Amino acid sequence: MCLRATGGRQLRHNPARRKQSVINASESSPAALCGGLATALLRIAVAALAGCTAQHTPQVTPRIHTAQPVSGSEDYCAWYGDARDGVLYFGQAAFWAAKRAHAGDPRGDLAAPGPQLIGRFDLQRERMLPPLDVTAPGARSGVWDVHAHRNGRVYYTTFFEEMGAVDPATGDVSRFRGLGLGLNEIAAGEGDTLLVTRYGAGPREDPQQGSLLVISPEGVLLEEHALTPPAGYTAAPKTPALDTASATYWLTADLLPRGAGAVRNDAFVLSLDGVQRRRIETPEIQFVASNPQVGLLRAERSGSELDLVRPVGSVVLDTDFAAAFDFTQDVKPTPDGGAVVTQWSGLVHRVAADGSSSRLQLPNLQQGGLYYTAVLADDRICATYCAGVRVVCTRIP
Repeated sequence: MCLRATGGRQLRHNPARRKQSVINASESSPAALCGGLATALLRIAVAALAGCTAQHTPQVTPRIHTAQPVSGSEDYCAWYGDARDGVLYFGQAAFWAAKRAHAGDPRGDLAAPGPQLIGRFDLQRERMLPPLDVTAPGARSGVWDVHAHRNGRVYYTTFFEEMGAVDPATGDVSRFRGLGLGLNEIAAGEGDTLLVTRYGAGPREDPQQGSLLVISPEGVLLEEHALTPPAGYTAAPKTPALDTASATYWLTADLLPRGAGAVRNDAFVLSLDGVQRRRIETPEIQFVASNPQVGLLRAERSGSELDLVRPVGSVVLDTDFAAAFDFTQDVKPTPDGGAVVTQWSGLVHRVAADGSSSRLQLPNLQQGGLYYTAVLADDRICATYCAGVRVVCTRIP
């Protein structure tokens, strides 16, 4: 989930006001959270089946690794992940199960206290490691996104509560209280800085608008830029990325209608000083990522075709993309200049640096389950699966 902001000024926020704004933004369109496709979770099996029948997808023999339940009162599952030095780090949250248990209310996760854990998975040995405990006093929201920084720390967001960072070697946790709430996804910025999207509770003059934050490794706010949506919409940014070639920030976003209407998935392009240059409605840009070797990567959908757009050319991933049921949940650059693209349904695409691609279908293990992040591990793919705390691995055919 994400929020955007406008202009190059640094914005100041009242944390108490921001917390109320997060709740209000969620109330205005609960189904808009995480791509506006929450109802599609019950149809993931349909999307997986469609992907298998429309194009040839090799059968795989998966290995399913499940962690012990982390809470006796809430059903946690594995969320976004990031790998570094042979370890896949991933968020653990009860958001989806709590939302279902509270009649679709996205604030359901706040009904009960629960741990804040970052899962760890050994990619070489394929085994779960003890999670990193970043639980704040009185915590209720789980961990959403994680970013394994080159400085060795793992940064995380919790959306309803504070962002922070943890040192895996020592377990020391830093919490960035000054950044406020509503923080969603994290990406690398210029140098050692980080880009963070604020999905809800934006600038004081329009508290429902989201924003892009640029922060230091110590969690200091360096810049915050609000987004300018079309009239009648609230901009809720999701995924940020830095395009060094054009010196711009790219962001995907949910556009939430302030009245009747459908949720849109527009993308925004900002200059590095925060000036909004473009807003892209079509093609639908579902995810953006920055590959240090190649540049900006964009997962774009036009009709039933899904492409990975790269500076050196586009790669067709799917010509029968089930847009009503599926979504591109993550794009992970690989060290060789390629990428791994993950769809909710478990359809995973491996794109090589030369543009050649292959795909495989991970299993639908549980109704309502969805895949978040797949990463490359030698000749294998390992992916976080949100239905319990699971990582699913298989060899690439």
